[in-house]
This record gives sequence, structure tokens and C-alpha cells, in this order.
Amino acid sequence: MLLIPFLVHGMFQAMGEEFQVKIEAMAYKGYGVARINGRVIFIPYGIKGEEIGVEIVEEKRDYSIGQLNRMVSPSPWRVTPPCPYFGRCGGCQWQHIDSGMQTTFKGEILEEALRRLGGLREIPSVALSPSSRAYGYRVRVQLKGQKGRIGYYEERSHRIVQIDHCPIAHPLINQIIPLLTETLAFSSQMEGIEINVSPEEGRGILILHPSSSPSGMGRPLRDFLRDHTLLKGMAVAWKGSLNLFGHPDLAFTTSFARNGQTRSLRIQTSPGSFFQIHPEQNLRLIQTVIEFADVTDEERVLDLYAGIGNFTLPLAMVAGEAIGVEENKTAVDDARRNGAANGIDRYRFVHGKVEDVLKRSRMEKPDLIVLDPPRTGCKRVVNEIVDLQPRRIVYVSCEPTTFSRDIRIFSERGYSLRRLSLIDLFPQSYHMEVVGLLKSPY
Repeated sequence: MLLIPFLVHGMFQAMGEEFQVKIEAMAYKGYGVARINGRVIFIPYGIKGEEIGVEIVEEKRDYSIGQLNRMVSPSPWRVTPPCPYFGRCGGCQWQHIDSGMQTTFKGEILEEALRRLGGLREIPSVALSPSSRAYGYRVRVQLKGQKGRIGYYEERSHRIVQIDHCPIAHPLINQIIPLLTETLAFSSQMEGIEINVSPEEGRGILILHPSSSPSGMGRPLRDFLRDHTLLKGMAVAWKGSLNLFGHPDLAFTTSFARNGQTRSLRIQTSPGSFFQIHPEQNLRLIQTVIEFADVTDEERVLDLYAGIGNFTLPLAMVAGEAIGVEENKTAVDDARRNGAANGIDRYRFVHGKVEDVLKRSRMEKPDLIVLDPPRTGCKRVVNEIVDLQPRRIVYVSCEPTTFSRDIRIFSERGYSLRRLSLIDLFPQSYHMEVVGLLKSPY
């Protein structure tokens, strides 16, 4: 059994005696929660139900951070992490927890957030969708560069943990990582390297972020692409622009079922466009949005923060009209191209910030609004959304705290939370994807 110490450099010193505690719950950010004399203690790498010896290593105003020193009674869900970097690398927090239990813990964390931050007394049962692929699922990774080393940041620092593979990354990515460290001579000049792959195409692309002017890189990059056919293209990001080499776009197939019929779309993405890291779970996410939306072919849908049309285009196939609003111009271009390529005609995309579009545009009232905002949530546009008087709102979020806060605001404006789903897009971490259905009182 592997017990991981709490590694916070510069803070690893005794702050008093060891306390024996029982971990009562799991908290967002992945910590176990215990109490000492009524004071909340967050304990990295602790698991609900365990009795441990803990030492306080950091004091905050409202809580303390503890270090797991000694295991008294381990959880039946404690496992040995397969990754040699776990405990130093900041990418994963839960490899020590059985994968089958992680989604259950996430559901409990979501319910607690909705009670505490959302102010809800009655919470719909959470439909849990665990991942069938707990490792090897990520089709996008962002590696950091520092003094010739490539890897991920250490937990709570900007120091690099140099890696030669990543167990949660797709096998294609793990074939590409050695090429960067062994072959790409100027990788030491990079502040960051993004690796994106398409399992369907069996190839990937690189998005390079150099620390200085990329002039003179053109020929070496073309030679690198010629010699390594696993890569189909590259993009060099410098001062807000992208310099493209080869064919740095990727294709995926998405699908959903409606009325016993499965419909598929071929989606192409460009560098600079966002797409979900877990393709299989993204299909579940799309399916959940379609089911919660429950639109008819006479209804109008407004999809806010639409990206490449991950929800807009499937909804356009079943609704009367779907309008996507997105700030990222590259994503809008991809979305329009994908709509045309798939023969969809009941859609349109508006380029602009959601808050600006809602405040300045005169939109016909939609029957349904779908929104998938950034982690900061949609607090700034709740009034504009409510003023449109949609009968239904489907809220997609990767941040349960701001999701719960926004649900409270919508509740104060008369909307009630009717359905909840949690799709585990991020196994081995505390992150989650949440879908909520709100209905108006009208």
C-alpha cells in the first residue's frame, strides 16, 4: 500500500502534535475533510472513512491543512497509484482512490455544494455517469517547459515534474512525448507544448508556445513533420497569432440517440478551438443535454458559450432553430464549417462575447437556453438570460461551486432545478462535468 505524503515545498515542518482523526467526507479540490475540536481540517490524499494520524502544516482563517502522517484504518477504496509521478505532479489528485468510487464521491461533493452555496433544501437525485476508461483517455495535454525540461507543474508550484509518459493520456500522446524530449531539438525554447490527438485518425498535432521569437523555426518544423508521420501538423503561437505547418486540424465523430434513431456528426477542430478531453464521455454529455433539452422541431434554442458547436449542431438537428453564441472566432469558423459539412441548415452562429450579444442584440425569445460558461460561471448574464424568459435552461458546468452559486441566483428569479447529471470526464482528478435542467414557473 502506497501512502503519499503531503508535499508542499517550504512548508514541510511540524506545527505541533499529531492528532488521530476520522475523515468524514470528501471536499472539492480532492481533499479529505476531518475536524479537530470543531475546526475543519483539509487533508490531501485522505479518503472518506479512514482513521489517520494527521499533523497540521498550514493554518488559514477558517480552516487548516493537514498532512497524512500515519494510517490507522485505511479505506477499502484505497489503491496503489500506477503513476510514478503521482504525489508530485499536480495533474491528478485521486489516483489513490478506486476508480469505481471516484464518481460517487464527486456526486456527494456536488450535493454538498448545492446545499451550502446553492441554498437548496431539496436536490434532485444526481444521475452518475462514471467513465469506462479511467486511464488513457485524455486526447489533449498541455506540457510546460522550463530550462530544457518538459512536464507538468508540481502541486501548488511552478516547478516542473519532468515526465516521459502520462498514464491518463491517450496512448497516441504517450508515443509523441518521447519525440519531443529526444528529437525536437528546440523543445528547450518552449514555455509550453500542447499535444492534441484524434484516436479516429490515429495522429496528432502540436501547438507550440515559444519563449522567444520563433523566427528560423520554419524549416526544422517542416523537417520534423516529414520525419514523424504520427504528427499531421503544428501551430506556433506567438503574440496572438498562429503560424501553421502541415495540416494541424483534427477530426472526431460525435453522435446522439433520439426517438430510437442514432444520428452522427463529423466534427473538425482547428488549433485554438476547444474540444472535450474525453471523447467517450463527451458523447454521454451530448446525449444528456439532448435528453434534458427535450426540444421539438418547432422550438428555438439559444446556445451560449457554444464553442465549436458541440451542443448547437446536435440540437439544430432536432429543433426548429439553434443559435450559437461564441467569443472565439476560430471556434465559430469551425462550427460554421462543421454545420455545412454535415448538411445541417437550421443553425446560425453569432461571434461575440455572450454578455455583449445578450445586452446589445434584439433576439427573439428562445424556448430553451443551453449554457456552458467558463469556470467563473454566468452570474454576470443571469438577468439577461431571465429577461428572455426561456421555459427551460440546460446549464453545463465543470465548476460545481460557481454552478451552485448560479443555481441559487436562478432560483431567486423563479427557476427551479428539476434534473441533475454528473458525467465523469476527468477520472483520477476531483474535476467533474455537471448538467442541470432548470424550468421556469410560467
